[in-house]
Amino acid sequence: MYGDNLNLKGGFAEYAVAPESVLASKPAALSFAEASTIPQAGVIARQGLAGVAAGQRVLINGAGGGSGSFAVQLAKRLGAHVTGVDSAGKLDFMRSVGADEVIDYRSEDFTRSGPYDLILDLVAHRSVFAYRRALAPGGRYRCVGGSVPALLRVMTIGSLVGRLTHRRLGVLAVKQGPTHFEPVAHLCAAGDLAIHIDRTFTLDEVPEALAQVGQGRALGKVVVSLN
Repeated sequence: MYGDNLNLKGGFAEYAVAPESVLASKPAALSFAEASTIPQAGVIARQGLAGVAAGQRVLINGAGGGSGSFAVQLAKRLGAHVTGVDSAGKLDFMRSVGADEVIDYRSEDFTRSGPYDLILDLVAHRSVFAYRRALAPGGRYRCVGGSVPALLRVMTIGSLVGRLTHRRLGVLAVKQGPTHFEPVAHLCAAGDLAIHIDRTFTLDEVPEALAQVGQGRALGKVVVSLN
């Protein structure tokens, strides 16, 4: 079994109690480490790209991380032209998972590129006016993750700015549960979607695992595995 215990706020443990409703049978083709990457990162990518059509221009900010690497692949499957944004050390990785164009956020302002039909922002920290500038008319901006002030600005000012300029800016409310993560798992099990695990840590190494993610060094997902 595997699932998402986000609401329980206690995943770093040898044993955990979870309601049956949040669990699903692990696909035989996937290891437990691989399956563990899907219920949050894969779901964020899938829901964040809802409505994308072939030929549209999609930008993914944070494309070199866990959700980002899933999102690039899913956007390409939908026929989109994908631009990935992350640090310089992840440019080759973003290309390897399918990004058509890549941007090092430290050397180039992605909000001055585009315009994009969809921006999926996994590390929001910019002004809503900068995001709006990068959107095509009718375009959508969705953020999930980032600084608290940036998220609050998107939920308040962003909503108004979007309506006034015929664009939509908002925070993605991620839906949880097997109904949402099993479709991604099926794609992975069939080999249609690749799972990229940067490194596996032991339970004793949780601080190092969190540092790997928090410092933006992970290429894809980081997994904590029990001995």
